[in-house]
Amino acid sequence: MNKTVTFMDGIKSPIPVSLGYISIGAAFGIVASAQGYSIWQVFFMSTFLYAGAAQFIIVAMMAVHTPISVMVLTIFLVNFRMFLQSLTATQIFPHQSLKSGMMMGTLITDESFGLLTLEHAKRATITPIWMHGVNVMSYLTWIASTVVVAALGNLIPNPEKYGIDYALVAMFIGLLALTLDSMVKHEKLPVVLTVVTSAVLLYFFAGIIVSSYVAVLIATIVGALIGAIMTNPKNKRVGEGV
Repeated sequence: MNKTVTFMDGIKSPIPVSLGYISIGAAFGIVASAQGYSIWQVFFMSTFLYAGAAQFIIVAMMAVHTPISVMVLTIFLVNFRMFLQSLTATQIFPHQSLKSGMMMGTLITDESFGLLTLEHAKRATITPIWMHGVNVMSYLTWIASTVVVAALGNLIPNPEKYGIDYALVAMFIGLLALTLDSMVKHEKLPVVLTVVTSAVLLYFFAGIIVSSYVAVLIATIVGALIGAIMTNPKNKRVGEGV
């Protein structure tokens, strides 16, 4: 008999990732504080934008007086993957209410989406309320870590010296490793290799023509479409019937 998954189970699930949020949030708090942002500015940015990479980008672009229109377009492109992640979540939880879906899509992040796909790939028992717990825990941890460190001021004047600027990259690598491991266990190896190879090649060749942000977007969309087509239940049934 399967155990009923609760909101508190969702709160507990992202604790390892939340520890990563603290280091990344601390890095952002240090960077923002060094650029003269107040505690309230950091709080409102983390609360209403809530996008780790995009927040770093905004601070950097504001420092060089980038036009607002360019900033808006850049952030849109960087965060466009969230639309794809939200759409995927609705497929995993097709029977949730519109309100639940909107809340889930609003707070979903790369990290919480990584946990969702990892648990889904394991065929674990997950529910919308579990996912809400994951999102809320991640959300509150991010806000608290950015604000607390920003309040401490410039205690670390040179974050690059301690490798803090690589915290975001390190957590993404960890999630990628876990996700690939789960994919290899639950999907056929040719499917995994095709999706990964296609995404890498698309990013490389698209990066020659367009910016790296657009290249990531193109590689993500096409790679996801290839994976969806190759793992489509109808295709599997056809293959099994041959």
